[in-house]
Amino acid sequence: MSEVKSDGFIGSTRVIAHAARRVAERLDAYPFLQDCFGLDVTFVPIPRSSPRRAGFLWPAERICACLLAEGLGRDILRCLERTQPVQQASSAAAGQRPNPPDHYASITVRPLRPRAYPNRITLVDDVITRGSSFVGMVPHIQEAFPDTAIRCFALIRTISTGDIDAIFAPTAGTITYHDGLLMRQP
Repeated sequence: MSEVKSDGFIGSTRVIAHAARRVAERLDAYPFLQDCFGLDVTFVPIPRSSPRRAGFLWPAERICACLLAEGLGRDILRCLERTQPVQQASSAAAGQRPNPPDHYASITVRPLRPRAYPNRITLVDDVITRGSSFVGMVPHIQEAFPDTAIRCFALIRTISTGDIDAIFAPTAGTITYHDGLLMRQP
């Protein structure tokens, strides 16, 4: 996970580029992933937990660029901008993690328009912990593009219990948020 967040190396290859290549190579084996990718998909990177600063790596944007380089999408729309910092979920205690309303309130949609109105949008993040970022940002995308199909993709999924079965183990899941309770399955 730290290698993805820093876009480190596996041998002489950047980790994120390697992961994007693996997704492209194995896409046919995981039909549910095909909903996230395609020549009509616009990638929207999820902003980091603090406002963007020049010179800092934006992992989700880098993932989008590598997925695009593998032919898995049409373009990248950098329309979500963090205006206020939120606590990083990975370093926060369970009760201190930001919830979807925190994410929603800390984001603005910049009035960028893609070259063509997107048919499908995939929100892209580096790591999914509980899914709070996705749940907080989907309404912004729905408001900006009301007739567009929206999917979410994270390169890494954290697990709370159990062992890691495989490094490449994609899964489809759901995230629900109701009455302040957030649930990610799996």
